[in-house]
Amino acid sequence: MRNLLNPKWLFIINTLPLVLLFSLFFGQFNIIKTLLEEDSIQLWKVFGLSLGTLGLVTFVYAIYLSIKKERVSILFATIALPSYIAFIYLYLFYLDEIIPSSIPQWMVSSSFFLYVGTFLMPTLVYALLILVAHFTEENKEYKAWVNFLIAVAIPISAYLFIQIILPLWQPFEKDFGIHSMLILVIALTLVFLFFLIRGVFILTTKKLEVWKAYQIFWKVPIAIILPLIGLGVNNGSLFNSFGVGGVGIFGDFNNSWFYLLAIVNGILICLPNLEHKLYRLVLFVGRCTCFAYTFYFFLVFLPFLPLSLIAVIAMGTGFLMLTPLLLFLLHVNQLSKDFNFLKKLFSNKLIIGISLLSFFIIPASITITYLNDKKVLNETLTYLYSPDYSLEYDVDKKSVRKTLDVIKSYKSSRGRVFGSETPYLSSYFNYLVMDNLSLSDSKIDRIEKIFFGKTPFNRRSPVRQNDDVQISNIETRSVYDKAQNAWKSWIDLELTNENENNGFAEYKTEIDLPEGCWISDYYLYVGDRKEAGILAEKKAAKWIFSQIRNENRDPGILYYLKSNKVAFKVFPFAKAEIRKTGIQFLHKEPIRLNIDSNIVELGNAEETTYKKTETAHAVYISAKDKESLKSVKREPYFHFLVDVSIRQNANRGAFIKRIEQLVEDEPSLLANAKISFVNSFVHTMTLKDDWKQLYEKQDFEGGFYLDRAIRKILFHAHKDKSESYPVIVVVTDSIQHAVLDRDFSDLSFTFPESDIFFNLDGNGNLKEHSLMNNPMEEITRAKPRCRFCERVLEYKLADNSSVYLADNNQPSILLKKDLFEIEETEIEERDWNSALNMQAKWLSQNLHPESSDKEWLNLVKYSFISRVMSPVTSYLVVENEAQKAMLKKKQKQVLSANKALDLGEETTSMSEPGLIILSILLLLIFRYRTHLERVFISLRKR
Repeated sequence: MRNLLNPKWLFIINTLPLVLLFSLFFGQFNIIKTLLEEDSIQLWKVFGLSLGTLGLVTFVYAIYLSIKKERVSILFATIALPSYIAFIYLYLFYLDEIIPSSIPQWMVSSSFFLYVGTFLMPTLVYALLILVAHFTEENKEYKAWVNFLIAVAIPISAYLFIQIILPLWQPFEKDFGIHSMLILVIALTLVFLFFLIRGVFILTTKKLEVWKAYQIFWKVPIAIILPLIGLGVNNGSLFNSFGVGGVGIFGDFNNSWFYLLAIVNGILICLPNLEHKLYRLVLFVGRCTCFAYTFYFFLVFLPFLPLSLIAVIAMGTGFLMLTPLLLFLLHVNQLSKDFNFLKKLFSNKLIIGISLLSFFIIPASITITYLNDKKVLNETLTYLYSPDYSLEYDVDKKSVRKTLDVIKSYKSSRGRVFGSETPYLSSYFNYLVMDNLSLSDSKIDRIEKIFFGKTPFNRRSPVRQNDDVQISNIETRSVYDKAQNAWKSWIDLELTNENENNGFAEYKTEIDLPEGCWISDYYLYVGDRKEAGILAEKKAAKWIFSQIRNENRDPGILYYLKSNKVAFKVFPFAKAEIRKTGIQFLHKEPIRLNIDSNIVELGNAEETTYKKTETAHAVYISAKDKESLKSVKREPYFHFLVDVSIRQNANRGAFIKRIEQLVEDEPSLLANAKISFVNSFVHTMTLKDDWKQLYEKQDFEGGFYLDRAIRKILFHAHKDKSESYPVIVVVTDSIQHAVLDRDFSDLSFTFPESDIFFNLDGNGNLKEHSLMNNPMEEITRAKPRCRFCERVLEYKLADNSSVYLADNNQPSILLKKDLFEIEETEIEERDWNSALNMQAKWLSQNLHPESSDKEWLNLVKYSFISRVMSPVTSYLVVENEAQKAMLKKKQKQVLSANKALDLGEETTSMSEPGLIILSILLLLIFRYRTHLERVFISLRKR
C-alpha cells in the first residue's frame, strides 16, 4: 500500500477519470443546452468550474511531486476527501435543477446522474487509503481485531439509533434535520470504511508468527468463501433475496466462468509463499492473471462503497458488497510480496513485463471471444443483407447460435432495472461487437427462422388511430425549370383533426411516386413557425421521430417504405387542431398523385419538353418514348424452388410427384428449366441433371429462405439479358412457413413480363402470388388470365445489347451498367439528373447488395448534397435545436456502424445494471427527503 503514495497514481486515479467525466458532460450539455433555463445553465457552469478547479489543482500538485520526487502527503487526503464529498453531495442535491424534469428522458443518458459519483469514487478511495497508510506506521504494532471491532460497532450502533432514537427525534427544521442526517451517514460510512480497510491492512502486513501460521483461516473466507457466497446471493442461488428471475440485482454473473475464476483465484491467493524460485514465479503469473478478475469486481462495486454502511444495516447479506474491496486489498498485498521476492532473482523490467502480460490474459481472451462473435455476426448479416448473388455461402450455424444467444441475453435487460447485463462486459460487448447499436427483435427472429427453422413470436407494434385527421385543403404550385427540363412542384396541405376526443391523433398516409419523381423539400408549421425539413439518414430520423412522438411534441417525417412508396406522418393533433405542411416534388413530366383519395395533378404538357433523357449511368424512358420501342415475346422456362427445410423431410415423394405432373402438363417450359433446393441456403441445377437423386441427398434443415432464392433468380435473369425468362414455381406444403417478409418491388425492373410467381399446391394447381405486393397472399381473379404469353419492349443500348422493359404505358429507368461509380461533381442541389443518377445507384445496389456497405454511405452523402430524398434518407421536421443535436448524434452513430444494425432497443454504453440500482438508492436518500428510517425499513424488507 505504501507504493500508492507515488504521485503518478494521481494521473490515473484523478486526472484520467476527470477528463472522461468532462467529455461526457460536454457532450450531454451540447445536446440539451437550448432547453435549459438560465439558472440551470449557471449551475452547469458553477459545477463545471468547481470540478475543473479541483482537477487542475490535483494535476498541478501531481506534477510538482513528480518533479520533486516526493510522495503524496496526508495533506492531500485531508483536503481531497471533504472537497470531493462536498461536490458529490451538492451535485446530487441540485440534480433536479441541473437536469430539470422538462428535459425529455430520451435526450439524457440513463446513468447521467451517476457519472460524478462513478468517476470521482477512485479519488475518494485513494484518499481513504492514504489516511490508512498514514495512521498505520510500519514500525509500530497494531491490533487488527480492534479495528474490526470498531468497524462492526458502527453499523450496530446505527441500527440501534434507527430503531430507538430516530422515531423520537423531531428536528426544529425539516431540511436541517435531513442535511444533518445525511452528513452523519457520510461521516459514519467514512469511519466504517477507514477501520475496515485498516484492519485488513494490518492483517495482511502483520509480522507476528501466529498470524502467518494461521493465515489460511482468514484468507480462505476472504478469498474463496465470501466471493462464492456473494455470487450465489446475487444470482439468487442462495437465500433468493437478490436475484430476480435468475438475474442478480448487481448484474448477471451466472456464467460458470465467474465461479471457476473465483475458486482458482482464491486458491492462488491462499497458497503459501514458499521460498522457491520457479514455484514463486508460476504463482506470481497465476496471481497476476487472476488479478484481472479481482480488479473487475473491485471496479463493479466501487460506486457502491458510499452505500456500504446502509447495506450492512438494512440487509443481512449487505456486508457481501464489501467483499471485492477486502479481496482487492488482500490480492494487492500478495502481489507486492511476490514482486519483492522475485526482484531479487530477476530484473525489475522482466517482472513488470511478466505481470502486465499475465494481467491481460483474461481481458485478451474476452476480446478475442468478442471479436469472433463480431466476425460471425458480420458474416451472418452479410449473408442476409449484403449478399453476392453470384456466390455460394456456408455459414457456421453453431457459431451463429452461440453469438445470437449472447446478443439476446444482453438485449433482455433493456428497459428493466433488474437486468441481465454483465456490468462493463456488456458495454464492452455492445461497443466491440454491436458498434453500440442493436439487433432488432424482428431481425433476430428472421435469423432464427432462416438458420434454425424456428417459428418466431408474433410481434405486434402499437397502432395509433388517426382516421379522424383528414386533408381539409390542398393547394399546388408548379414551376418548369428549363435549364434542367424538369418540374419543381409544391403540394401545400392543410390537415384537420376532426376527432372530438381530447387525445392526441396522428396523420399518416402513403404516397406512390411514379418513376422519375422524387421529393426534394419539406416543411411543417410548428405552432406559428414554419420549420424546414432536415434531410437525415433514415434509421436515425425514424428513431428521433419515434422518441419525439412519445413525448407528444411536433415531429413530421417522410421516408421510403419500399421502391417508390413513401410514408408521410405528422404528429400530434389536438382536438380540432389544424396544421399546415408542404412537400416539394422534382419530376420530369406531368404527373398525377393520389394522396388519401385526393387526385393531384402537377405540371402540364404544354410547357414540358419531351425527349429521351440519358446520363452516364442511366436512361429515363418516358411513356411516350415507349411507343417507338419494339414489342417482343421472350420464351418462358420453369424454375422450381423446392422446400428442403427442417419440416419437409416427409414430403420428398409428394413434391417429386407434383413437379413431374406439372412438367408433363407444360412441356413447352422445359427447354431451360432449372430447380433449386432451398433451406437456409440455395443450391441450383438444371432440370436435365439427375435432380431426383440429388434431391434425395439434400439435408432437410433450417428454414425455407424463399426470399433469398427468388432474389438470386431475378439477379441471374437480369444479368443474362437473354431472350428467355424464368417462371418461378414454389414447391412447399405451406408457403406461410417461408421466410418471405418483404416484396420484390426494389427489383421490379428484373421481371418486366409479369410480377406473378406460383405456388404448386398438393393438387398440382398453380396458385398465383405477386412479387410486388404481399407475396405470401394468394391472388384470386374473377377471370382467368393468359399465362406465359406476356410481351415486353426491347431497348437497344449503345453496345447493341438488349434491355427489356415492361409494356405498361408507364415511364421506366434502366441501367447502362450494373456496377459503376458516381463522382461528387455529378451531384448538384435539387437537380433532376443528379436524382436520376442516385436512383440508378440505388437500383445497382439492389442488384449487387455486396456493394451496399460502401454504397450506402455514398448514397447518404449524395442525398445530402442534392437535397433529394432517397431510400436511405428521410425528411424530418423537429421542434427545437436540442432535437436537432440529438438527431446529429444518432446519425453519426448509425453511419459509423454496420448498416444492418438498428437503433431500436438501443443501449447506452454507460448503462450498467449495477449503476442503475445505485441510482435508485441514491435517489431514495437525496430526493424524497423524508426520515431515513423509512429508507432503511424499505431496504430491509427488500
